[in-house]
Amino acid sequence: MTDLKRAPAPNSPAELPEGITLEDAERITELAEEDRRPSTRRVYRSKWRLFAAWCNERGADPLPASEELVAAYLAERAEEVSLSTIRQDVAAVKWMHERRGLESPTDGEGIGRVLDGISQTSSPTDGRGKKEAALTEHIRQMVAALPLEAPAPGDGVAAEARHLRALRDRAILLVGYAGAFRRSELATIRKEDVSHNAKGMEIHVPETKTDPRTVGITYAEDASLCPVRALGEWTEAAGIGAGPLFRAVPRSAKIAPDSEAEPITGKTVRNVIGDAAEAAGLDPERMAGHSLRRGHITQGALRGAGLDRLMKQAGHADPRTTAEYVEDAKRMETTTSQNLGL
Repeated sequence: MTDLKRAPAPNSPAELPEGITLEDAERITELAEEDRRPSTRRVYRSKWRLFAAWCNERGADPLPASEELVAAYLAERAEEVSLSTIRQDVAAVKWMHERRGLESPTDGEGIGRVLDGISQTSSPTDGRGKKEAALTEHIRQMVAALPLEAPAPGDGVAAEARHLRALRDRAILLVGYAGAFRRSELATIRKEDVSHNAKGMEIHVPETKTDPRTVGITYAEDASLCPVRALGEWTEAAGIGAGPLFRAVPRSAKIAPDSEAEPITGKTVRNVIGDAAEAAGLDPERMAGHSLRRGHITQGALRGAGLDRLMKQAGHADPRTTAEYVEDAKRMETTTSQNLGL
């Protein structure tokens, strides 16, 4: 029997099951369109547009979408949004496929495993389901908590490794924050991607969710919080001339040479942020890999940076994504509760 709830309305009586008129089919289809509340449908359509735009950027067909395509989308979204939002993405893809009478790619075990993985690796969030932003005051505390003092002669290899790791972690925090990088982008920056100029440096990001982009980072007035200087001190101390900028620092303090170096992972970036937050007396469970990026946009909005500039810096394809951060940052400035005469 034809599934009229899932199938598009037939164009002629010849396509209908026996005993069903074209008017019957149209009424059934109209009712099937109302299988969700209006507010839910609006959310699903919004989520679907984001997924369709992402597919178009990759030259892929969103309808029908493959399970692998949806999994790749969710994995990238996991760096930007909460698990609850990702579940809405899944529901929207499922809803749109079923409306078109297509098998949903979200029903496979692969999507379930991806969701389980996101659930296991995501950090606890604030009350609204979003990662906490690391603002400039937090970055200052985290950098100050790092053991940056140079070891004295005779302190041994462990002290040298600790110092090198602190130099690296400071550069990760400051470059990640100033550049509004995703943790996957930050982890894979290469020496060849960085060019210096009179005002600071530019970092080319070849592998990104949207188009390749180049991010500008200026010198900071406070030398202790300057991402340009911090990166220079790390690369000089580690002897990095080419290849991955951020590398593992083993206990031996022997950092891999350029020809053998491998980049750190996004997980390492997350651990660096959590460890620095804990050392600074902040809650490490609320500072995740996305906190630097979210913090940049939030702090920038609070200090007057426009939506277009923030969107460009972050590499957001959809201005609505950036607008969410700006709205969150300025909520106390825009709330109409201040206009009630209370």
